Amino acid sequence: MKKFLLGLGVVAFLSPAVANAGGGYLGASYGYTKLELSNTEKAALNSFGITVTDDSDQGYKIFGGYRYNDYFAVEAFYADFGDLELSNGAVTVSEEASGYGLSAVGLLPVTENIDLFAKAGVMRWSIDATSNIGGTAGNDGNDITFGVGAEYTLDVVTVRAEMERFEIGDSSMDLVSVGLALNF
Repeated sequence: MKKFLLGLGVVAFLSPAVANAGGGYLGASYGYTKLELSNTEKAALNSFGITVTDDSDQGYKIFGGYRYNDYFAVEAFYADFGDLELSNGAVTVSEEASGYGLSAVGLLPVTENIDLFAKAGVMRWSIDATSNIGGTAGNDGNDITFGVGAEYTLDVVTVRAEMERFEIGDSSMDLVSVGLALNF
């Protein structure tokens, strides 16, 4: 939450300096994350007696991009997906997942102020795990991301709602969020 508020503060601080420059935007969104494990991963965990005790959390995303015209934009982002908890009764493992990437965004103007959009891109993800018995582990990789959403723009502020899927190895992470962007 501290990183989310810091990102929102940076966006608010920078917005007066860059207002009316055209095409660019900076924003932050906050929402709900849910991990979808692959059947192979579920079977592997079950063979060790490990169950997923908490596969959802709150997450956030900080993003910025450039809208080239009414129909196309490019967007960079950093996303924090929150924590996941795994347990076999005696040992509990807490995993933190995050990633950053770049997406192409296709926009469909519905009215002067409302756009629908779809996006696809690539992401560099990282998972860090710690257990209640002192062990730590980590994993990272590159995968695809995609999503859909809608946005309402009023002058220099855009309100957006979106659903995104981030592939993370054999699993995937969903983020449903609402956010604000400042246009410059």
